[in-house]
Amino acid sequence: MNKTKHILAIFIVLAVIASAAYLLPKMDLDNLLAQKDTQEEALSDSTAVQDTLPFIDQMKAELEVIQAQYSKRKKRDVWTLGRGRTIIHYLMQAQKILEKNGGKVLFMEELFNDNNAFQSANMDAIAPNGDTLLLNLQVSSNVFRDNASYLSIAFQVKTLTPEIIVALNTLDFPYDLLVTPFGRPESFYPDLDRVKDKEVVLWLVMESESLDKRFTKTRPIRSYHTEEQISGIISDAKALIPSATGIATRFAEHAVDHRPLLEAVLNAAKKNKLWFADLSLNNKSKVMEICPKFNISCKILAPYNPDNSSLDDYIHQKLRGAARNGMGAMILPLSQESIAKVKTMKEKTAAQGTTIINLSTFMNTNKELP
Repeated sequence: MNKTKHILAIFIVLAVIASAAYLLPKMDLDNLLAQKDTQEEALSDSTAVQDTLPFIDQMKAELEVIQAQYSKRKKRDVWTLGRGRTIIHYLMQAQKILEKNGGKVLFMEELFNDNNAFQSANMDAIAPNGDTLLLNLQVSSNVFRDNASYLSIAFQVKTLTPEIIVALNTLDFPYDLLVTPFGRPESFYPDLDRVKDKEVVLWLVMESESLDKRFTKTRPIRSYHTEEQISGIISDAKALIPSATGIATRFAEHAVDHRPLLEAVLNAAKKNKLWFADLSLNNKSKVMEICPKFNISCKILAPYNPDNSSLDDYIHQKLRGAARNGMGAMILPLSQESIAKVKTMKEKTAAQGTTIINLSTFMNTNKELP
């Protein structure tokens, strides 16, 4: 009898365990399904709100319209847009928005006699619901878009004094230091480490008529070097500054139009995951012709040239160019004067909607220019 009770008890325990093994996972699954249903309901509600937002309001939001009003004189809705993109860019963007949502553009015309706006255009269109839209798009004369344009600031480093280091550490925006890594005194790299928040670019000496015995210690890349030698120079430079993001030319007016040398440099840059900036000012440069072959980022930039302009003129030109073109880069000699000038420039960039970015961001950004 006792044996029978023991057997019965064992069966009861097994039954309880089996029930728990079935019910617990089911409870977890039910909880997950309940959570999923809640999330789907929330998503559905969010989508419903978005879908009920009038198309015109959606279009205004995407274009980032500053002000919208109806003009009795023009018999059109006037939308004022932030400066920093051209009116053509806004027209194309508006057309994409309309066509993406099932609307259609009937007519577009840029206006050249509108004294009330920086740029303006008329657009006639059919909204997705079938309504006719008669719009006058205006680019504001003085109100800029946030992040309307981007500017990179880099300094060419020849020496690093304690005063320069202190001045650099007062900058509150991204900047780059172009550094020739070879032939430096022992104190140079500890001093470089004392500079905060910088990005470093390898400023490599290359084939030029300006080279003489003074530059031997900088290990210049010459036209008679083999591909292996060029690769070794660039790899050694990267080893000295592992954080370096790219290569910028120093002198190099003969290097950038010498195809074998340039191909060897770009190939080594790719191996070391570096972009390439041509600062040579040689209008016969083959960089943009050859660069696509190696699938790396390359650009031609114009550094400050004291023979052509003053420092103030150069900075003003680059600021204006960034606002007009959407992107810009200024390459300055590292000095107390240049640091002071770019430090006071911060208010001007903010006023024109220009964001200061690192040179690597500039080099790797395929921004659609206005």
